[in-house]
Amino acid sequence: MDYSLDRYGLLVRTLGSGSLMSIINTLRYISRSRRANAPRFFKEAFVGVTGIYLLSHIVGLLDLWLHSGARSITVTRSIPVTTDARYGITYNPVSCGPLSKTEVPCQSFVYTSEGFLNWGFQQWMHFQAYDTILDVNPYMSLEYINGTAILVPGPSKGFSSRGFTFNTLGLRAKCENLRDRCDTLTAPPVQFLVPGGSPVTNCSKAGYPRIPYHTSGDLLDSGRDARNIESLVIGVIGDEIGGMINGTGDFSSLGWTSNPASAVVQLRWPNVTAPRTPDAPGVAYSNAVDLYASCSLEYLDVVASYDAVEAEWSILETNLTSSELASVFWSPVLFQMITSNLLHALRPYMTNRGSQAMEVLEMTLANSNMGYITPLVTSVSASNVTTPQLVALGLYPAAPTILLIGCLYLYSLVALFIFFLACTSNNKVIFVPRELTKKGEKDEERSALDVAQTWLTDPLPFIGSLFPGGDGRHVARSAESDPLLQVYDSDWELGKVGMGLYTGSKGEMIYGLMRQSHSRSRRYGRLFPVVDEESALQEKVPIHGSTVIIPSLAVMGKAES
Repeated sequence: MDYSLDRYGLLVRTLGSGSLMSIINTLRYISRSRRANAPRFFKEAFVGVTGIYLLSHIVGLLDLWLHSGARSITVTRSIPVTTDARYGITYNPVSCGPLSKTEVPCQSFVYTSEGFLNWGFQQWMHFQAYDTILDVNPYMSLEYINGTAILVPGPSKGFSSRGFTFNTLGLRAKCENLRDRCDTLTAPPVQFLVPGGSPVTNCSKAGYPRIPYHTSGDLLDSGRDARNIESLVIGVIGDEIGGMINGTGDFSSLGWTSNPASAVVQLRWPNVTAPRTPDAPGVAYSNAVDLYASCSLEYLDVVASYDAVEAEWSILETNLTSSELASVFWSPVLFQMITSNLLHALRPYMTNRGSQAMEVLEMTLANSNMGYITPLVTSVSASNVTTPQLVALGLYPAAPTILLIGCLYLYSLVALFIFFLACTSNNKVIFVPRELTKKGEKDEERSALDVAQTWLTDPLPFIGSLFPGGDGRHVARSAESDPLLQVYDSDWELGKVGMGLYTGSKGEMIYGLMRQSHSRSRRYGRLFPVVDEESALQEKVPIHGSTVIIPSLAVMGKAES
């Protein structure tokens, strides 16, 4: 299609109306019999405008489809925090002082009382550990995540509204029921059986010949156990066991262990009568109920994170700590600081030595041990500290989104293409004589863009070129009755404006505007007559800026429809 200025002008005027009636009226005008033959470019422009009109409404339908299928979700946007946030936890080397393998681990915390070694010479150490285990410590808390107990900042740290990544310390305990691998009393009388097993005599075949650990008494064939078996957490280093009397001081190595460390849990509840159950009938053991388990203790350096939106802790990475730190951390266990906690937590499971009892043992052992580590640690800065902000986002279906974007691109490309051709076309231009220019020095040419601007700012030339005056109708014609017959006319002998193709002085076809001073100058768009140049130029012409907005941009010549 040849997009010259007249096509662009028609296109801009029709699109500028924004109404389906503009297209319908144009179609009615084209189909009328009493009019000049519509030029080809007029019909081409009409087809182009109709296509763009349909495209614009397709865009509207796609937009309706898009928003009808849309939904909103809430997501979190993280805002970085630049202030120092000391949420991390690490070992404080000042607490124990220099570590030397010529003395027990963390010698500064060990003291002698009544001829025996004890751990934690100051009460605040025990109070801090108890508070942490009971979850009332405002500065530090415990979290048990996937079998691992870790230290986390307490509520007084004010971290609840922030997400962050931090370094901390943790312990993973893995325990197995040991009594199933030990020797038990052979066929004791039924009345002395504990539901689920008989008294353990020796664990040599399991690798622990001194378990059960006792210093006096015997297990009688009748089933009565007179051994002084105490509840202990016994450390194992090689072939040695320790922690029964002087904690880590029971070892020849003074308690310096590898990581993971090994331990045996020996628990006894004296003078307990286990209740009868439908699943385990029989008479409870008359003297005591016991539990034996072998445990592996993995002391860990942990990288963890906190999600402020979900209020949830998670472990990102774990690595074994050094054997020196493992030796320091297991010292409270061998000094029997946590044994009473184990007895209390496992009391409901004392006749059930199955997997559930082992899970409770692992959790209680890990949490209690980490609670007694709190006097040995200090706070460090966390990383990736952010404040979450909830943001509502819209989710749109893919199909209408892609179609809508495609139509918008097509719409914009068509508009840019027509705009480019209108700015660069020069086969038909508006010729303005120098008498009508602002400076009056030389003739000027106008591009198709100027035609569009003139039509948008002054529609009278377009109306006047289509509908002649003096056609016998009343001056007060109404667009409401018949918009096709509305014309610019008056009783005050005001000149009409015509628009069309003119033959210039050199014989070229020029598209322009001309004042029609005679009321009978045109009937139904058939002919523009020759106009007297001097009478046309005697009229006053308003000029605004570099654009001539006039009822007449005149050239001399003969008019053709």
